[in-house]
Amino acid sequence: MAGFIVARHDAEEKVVLTKIIGLDAVPWPGNLGPDIGIILIAPNGHTRTVTDEDFGSKAAYGFLLSCLAATNAGHDGSHRAIKLIKPREQGHIVRSDIVPLRLVDCALVDCVVSFCAPQHYFSGEALGSADFEQLPEIFAASAAGALVTKDPSSTGEIDAQLLSLDAELRNRLSFPWLVPQRRPRMTIAVIEGRYSHEHGENIYLAAKALGIDMIVFDRPGHWLEGPSYASWRKSFVPIDMTVDTGLPQRIKAAIQHCGHEIHGMVTFNDPLMAVVARIAQELFLPTGPPDAYATATDKYRTGIAEGRVALRGSSITEAVSLVESAKLEYPLIIKPCLGWLSEGVYRVRNVSELEAAISKINTERHGKDFVIERYCDGPEVDANFILCDGEILFFEASDDFPKYADTKNPEDSLRSFIELDNVLPSELPPRELEILRNSLHQSLLRLGLDSGVFHLEGRVQDSVMEYRTENGITELARRKKPPQSDPSAWLIEINTRPPGIQASDAVQSTYGIDYWGVRLLFALNDIERAKALSQPFQNGPQYWCEMVFIPIERGGVFDSDDVCVDLIKKCPDLAAHISKSWCFWKRGDSVPDPSSGLNLWIAYYVVFSRTSRAHLLTVAHSIREETRWSFK
Repeated sequence: MAGFIVARHDAEEKVVLTKIIGLDAVPWPGNLGPDIGIILIAPNGHTRTVTDEDFGSKAAYGFLLSCLAATNAGHDGSHRAIKLIKPREQGHIVRSDIVPLRLVDCALVDCVVSFCAPQHYFSGEALGSADFEQLPEIFAASAAGALVTKDPSSTGEIDAQLLSLDAELRNRLSFPWLVPQRRPRMTIAVIEGRYSHEHGENIYLAAKALGIDMIVFDRPGHWLEGPSYASWRKSFVPIDMTVDTGLPQRIKAAIQHCGHEIHGMVTFNDPLMAVVARIAQELFLPTGPPDAYATATDKYRTGIAEGRVALRGSSITEAVSLVESAKLEYPLIIKPCLGWLSEGVYRVRNVSELEAAISKINTERHGKDFVIERYCDGPEVDANFILCDGEILFFEASDDFPKYADTKNPEDSLRSFIELDNVLPSELPPRELEILRNSLHQSLLRLGLDSGVFHLEGRVQDSVMEYRTENGITELARRKKPPQSDPSAWLIEINTRPPGIQASDAVQSTYGIDYWGVRLLFALNDIERAKALSQPFQNGPQYWCEMVFIPIERGGVFDSDDVCVDLIKKCPDLAAHISKSWCFWKRGDSVPDPSSGLNLWIAYYVVFSRTSRAHLLTVAHSIREETRWSFK
């Protein structure tokens, strides 16, 4: 394919392209915009003026302009290649952003742009002509475009780049990302819209890409009520969200009188899971068993369901008496029955620590009831499942590295279980991962939780592995003294939702699966699309990945700028391994002290390595060491 593109900008004209594959750089106006006109000049002299309408979408037209600008940046004669992804089969796209979603952190492309609206239909028909003049039609028939990584020195290198990208596209897109039938547009009632836009962004953007309308029910003054994020939801319904006996009826009445037909309900707030499931059941909407949600969100009921000794109490005196009567041996774990974020969770080694731990629980946030259980000291994992009618569609496990409270140092009394590091995929032996998979799967099924996205935390009792630290780097290693018993799974807790934003981001980039979007589809009983979007990359995880959490160790007035931005500017070699990062605080914010009972972080990073797990741990350690902040 050969020809010319002439770009009009006011009275100035520039020839900027001699081949659609090899983009030869020439001077280019610096203020590219959608008002740029394009004239196609074919080798036979035929000309054609085109606009964004000819390209099928503003996104496709904008992508071409962006590619031209990238080609001409620097005026150094560099070549660039673009790849257009056109479906060969007919059907409706499973979600409009599926191609960019599956190409996150792909080393072969600089940017990827979707050209699609939700459920866009593709005919799958072959193009009648590949002439240069038909360039707009090629774009219009494509689902997305990718700008290939820059600066090959020859056409041969461009061809090699495109062959490598073809192989990577087969790896990432070998699943049914077109579905035969178009789904009618449906509406989900979101109960509690998340407490910040950072925590809600992935949910609402997934809904837009899936063509799902969201009606948010939350307290007056919520961030989604105003105009700033109005495009993320169809409507906002203010409601009194006080947790009391009247809350279920208030939610149900608000839904029935909101003026919209509701097809599904969802919440990502653990204390509301059972409430929302019961309301959905009463309104004949898709849901799991309310009693199962009630058990899963109650740590005491979860322990009893596992068939182990679990003691429930609400005072120091009661706790001491229960432990003595049950003759439990220390160390023990104490945690709120209805807690979250590992707040109020302590490992206690004697009666005095037990009494002190109870006094430290923030009862205003988590209630007075707590559970006491035996402490399992095996390696901890996060285990995530996507189930459909009991079948495992997807399972992955990551290594949850030791917390402050896991230390055996006698001077470290009542440290917290706040997250520090989490690495995927897990380094546990295949046999132990299989034990975890099977055992935790059965735990879900026994409760009646057979469909949805579930985030479980557990440990391997009598594992052949243990954590050791050498040269400041902690990693799993084979135990020097083998255990006397066979390994078994120890369930810590069940969360009837996707994992937090950090873990969900890590899984999405590592495996290509967006838990939030899949969870929304289950809320609508849209099984076909849920199954399609539960398929990972054909070749497995694209790299080793670590979530690096920077915890708050003391409170005060935050006296730094964005610590993640600062590190990325200061350490470009480390920045090359950061997929995503977030600083939770701004200069001048008042940061609570950990003694308040709150488990909070300064920032987090999602870090990756394509070299090795050992390299990943080294990079992550450096990122932690180089992150700097201060308090007034």
